[in-house]
Amino acid sequence: MSARASISVDLDALLCYRQIHGLPPQDVDPRGDVTWRVGVRRLLDLFAEHDLRATLFVVGRDLEQEAHRTLLAEAVEAGHEAANHTYDHFYDLRRRDPQVISEQLRRCDDAIEDAGAPRPVGFRTPGYNLSSTLLQTSHALGHRYDSSVFGCGPYWLAKAAVMGWRTLRGEPSRSDRTDPRALRAPRAPYAPDLERFWRPNPTPTEPRYWEVPVAVLPAGSFPLIGTSLHLLDAPGLERLWPLVEASFPTYFDLEFHALDFIDARDLDGEPDAGELIARQPDLRVPWQTKRARYARTLSLITSTRTLAPMRELFATELAAQLFG
Repeated sequence: MSARASISVDLDALLCYRQIHGLPPQDVDPRGDVTWRVGVRRLLDLFAEHDLRATLFVVGRDLEQEAHRTLLAEAVEAGHEAANHTYDHFYDLRRRDPQVISEQLRRCDDAIEDAGAPRPVGFRTPGYNLSSTLLQTSHALGHRYDSSVFGCGPYWLAKAAVMGWRTLRGEPSRSDRTDPRALRAPRAPYAPDLERFWRPNPTPTEPRYWEVPVAVLPAGSFPLIGTSLHLLDAPGLERLWPLVEASFPTYFDLEFHALDFIDARDLDGEPDAGELIARQPDLRVPWQTKRARYARTLSLITSTRTLAPMRELFATELAAQLFG
């Protein structure tokens, strides 16, 4: 059986990054948020060129905008999966009341279905900030998989340091940190213990519920996400690829954010554009440079692997065949 892969994209609007950096919220442009009207447009075009279908993690509140609903309908028509990324993208959702957690996940499912997409079977929590309550709620709502575990130690430490520094300066971030035990989770997909999400369940229930970790190379050293690709030129990516193939013999998910598909020039006229560009270095990488790296990455993946949305793997019997 051939090796598999997925591409997933978190469709986080610019508001999410303002929250991370402690900047004030702004009204949404009636044409749609720039991460949607520019970023989602570009990702759909790029994936169409490569004849690829991805899993798109959608924030429910963004579907209040007609422009966003139209783009999501186009994505679903093209074969992309719409999955649950909560309704309001609360970074600290794992710390909130179980009733709030349930409402956030259910409302997002409803919003996606109301926009004309199939009801979601997958979930990813904001900021990878997972908890057992979140996982149990996702399972209870009928989802078949979660993709929130991100076992990257340097990322966890860097986030903790930035949050601590901002707090000392009186500029608290609205971000959060996941349970550090997530750093011990398996790197390959597994059926999680719903009480201790970072470890496999020795007696999983049927139909099986899966945890699909964000791909991180051994020892938590290098995550396979869009931001990491900005650090690599084409030769660097070529040199790294044999390690990627050896580290994930069966499956991996390459994660992007909609922000990965825009650059600083796309923020012209946006409030706080200078602050956002200063604090998000990936915005300083020109889109055409990003596009070339993404295109090469997609070509590398499809040269050795079958690529499909997560729904087609983890909401079917194929997952058990692949991962036991």
